[in-house]
Amino acid sequence: MSSRSEIKIDARLEQAKSLVKALENGDGGLAEGLINELAEMSQNEMFQEVGKITRRLHDSMNQFGLDARISELADKDMPDAKERLNYVITMTDQAAHATLTAVEELLPVAVGLNDRSNKLLEQWGRFQQREMPYEEFRNVSKEIAGFFEYSASTSEIISKKLTEILMAQGYQDITGQIIRRVIQLVQDVETNMVELIRLSGGMNEGDQKKQNEPELAGPVVPTLATGDSVQSQDDVDDLLSSLGF
Repeated sequence: MSSRSEIKIDARLEQAKSLVKALENGDGGLAEGLINELAEMSQNEMFQEVGKITRRLHDSMNQFGLDARISELADKDMPDAKERLNYVITMTDQAAHATLTAVEELLPVAVGLNDRSNKLLEQWGRFQQREMPYEEFRNVSKEIAGFFEYSASTSEIISKKLTEILMAQGYQDITGQIIRRVIQLVQDVETNMVELIRLSGGMNEGDQKKQNEPELAGPVVPTLATGDSVQSQDDVDDLLSSLGF
């Protein structure tokens, strides 16, 4: 038996003795007062027990819902998130590979086009300066005609490879959506873990801070202004806490 229970029993014994003595002495007023005190004590103890039971039931119901959500996160959402992230990695790898391949194929094409352009530019400069014999100019004319054909085919290759690079970047929209969903999952896990810690009694700092911070004036909400309405689980928590449970 705890010391607190012993104190309660001793107090009742003292009141009972006083009541018997008052009755023996015919002191009706004192006897009535002692009877009222005993009744009030019993009511207070009953109130305390009901409050404790209510608190345990309320926390158990919250814990049940929280456990169900955590179970769902562990059994379904977390494996799904891993699959989604693996898919993001796969798509990113494929896009990077496609982009690098296209660039590697474009580089020699661009180098060849640049070399032939510079060569023709030099020859054209000699022609403008009248430093090119007629026979050489005839050969240069053939090179120019060939360069036009080469430029046309090269442009098609460049256009095709640039399109491949552009299409490879389409993964970003899909992977962005997947990553945002995984971020939301992480936030859900964090919220549920914090709530689990709070319910287990290991996190009281938030409640203490809430008590110490003055409330700022804001718009009057009818259901809150009366103070008589309990609208949410947090309201139940606040009510039980205000009653000492």
